[in-house]
Amino acid sequence: MSSSELLCVLFVSRACWPYGSMMCKVTPYLQGVSVCASVNTLAAIALDRYLAICYTLNYKLTGKIARVVMGCVWAFALCIMIPWAVYYQHDQYRSSIQAIYICRLVWPSQVSGKFFLAGIFLVCYTIPLLLIVVCYALIGLRVWNRNAPGIFKSNGIIHKSKVKVIKMLLVVVILFGLSWLPLYAVNLKIVFSPPSLTDMNTVTILYDYLVPVSQWLGLANSGINPLIYCLFSRKIRTRIKVMVTCNETQEFKRQFRKFSSTKYVSVDYTNGHVTLRTHGTEKERRTRSLKSLNNVYD
Repeated sequence: MSSSELLCVLFVSRACWPYGSMMCKVTPYLQGVSVCASVNTLAAIALDRYLAICYTLNYKLTGKIARVVMGCVWAFALCIMIPWAVYYQHDQYRSSIQAIYICRLVWPSQVSGKFFLAGIFLVCYTIPLLLIVVCYALIGLRVWNRNAPGIFKSNGIIHKSKVKVIKMLLVVVILFGLSWLPLYAVNLKIVFSPPSLTDMNTVTILYDYLVPVSQWLGLANSGINPLIYCLFSRKIRTRIKVMVTCNETQEFKRQFRKFSSTKYVSVDYTNGHVTLRTHGTEKERRTRSLKSLNNVYD
């Protein structure tokens, strides 16, 4: 998906189209499919996180279900963007110097173009954004109101971890909305209120600057989220460091030493689950629970 997006940036950044009639139809179509699929994938991820956190005991995402969901997302994107493959045309304009080929979208009527853009704006931006906002808002409320057993609510570490999670969710939602809004605003401007061809300054600014920049902002959202997770999650940063340095064994040993430093005195194995029990004091058990909860939120 990311490769398709980068490829489309190369193509849409040129006014002249030297790639032929077939590529004129295929490239915009694949661009629209990749954008629609990536946006709805983010919405599916938000829904998955909500179900996993708020319905932990009853929800289980298997590999088969995940493949079906992603298949539906891509099938929906492939179907809804078919009009672009039909109505994009490769036209030739002759001047006194040379012939210029351009790739442009030609609708059979203005009404059909407006109807299609309104539908895309609804199903590829508005609805996914609302779904992401609602899911992350519910996750934030659940995380904020969740109390670890045996730990006082006023504990500073728990409060700090919750605030970090909520900040991360807010940043993800805000950047998602801001990244895609310029692209749809520019497209709505072009379709519903096109500039006059006699106003060349407006046409130049709109097509040579605003369109490419807004497309870049929208596509860049796919690469922003991993950076956000690395910024807010110490655990993700640690895992990346381990993978980059190929130091998996040392990291495992460090975690094992940290885990085994507590005074466990018995091991129970029941129904495939290992349970470690300790006879430490209530303060020690509370401290261990506190650290475990902090690791989950980090």
